[in-house]
Amino acid sequence: MAKIDFDHLISKIQYEIKLISATLKDKGSSRFNRTLITALAVPFGCYLLVYAPAQKRLSLVDGELRVARDTVRHAETYKELKDRLNIVYAQLPLPKDRANFLSDAVREALRAEGIVPTSVQPTNDADMPGGVVQSLSITMLVKFPELMAFLARMESSKPLIHINSMSIMKKTEPIGFNDVTCSLSTIILPERF
Repeated sequence: MAKIDFDHLISKIQYEIKLISATLKDKGSSRFNRTLITALAVPFGCYLLVYAPAQKRLSLVDGELRVARDTVRHAETYKELKDRLNIVYAQLPLPKDRANFLSDAVREALRAEGIVPTSVQPTNDADMPGGVVQSLSITMLVKFPELMAFLARMESSKPLIHINSMSIMKKTEPIGFNDVTCSLSTIILPERF
């Protein structure tokens, strides 16, 4: 690597400055006006015509790129949240099925397990912000294996049915039967986003 002789370089610059100042004193500055104006105008013109528009366009493209990146990030977040919401919606009954969904699902599960209920209360709708909680209470005289099969069917049902509460009392007559009161519910969201 070549060493730079700074002393020699500084002396050359000083010599050139002395030469320029001596020429300006000898000839006068009016003789060099056009050259000085051109020397100042060319870099200024290059800045205005080449660098400034490119810099402006670069900052505009940079802003558009930042907006596009933010849009992509928000779109991915939106898609993820929408997918999570659709999973929840898939587990809930449709708003059009509000009238008979819970009672029909319970009757079908009772029929599939061969259980005849003692009583079935009508469905009760309780409004909540953004939806309706629909509940139903049934009483039945049933053997324990049949009860377990019925509960398993209710818990695995799609759309989702929740078992709120259950009371079991063993009956002495007939032998092997239990008196069961069960409260079931589901949530219906009338407005889906």
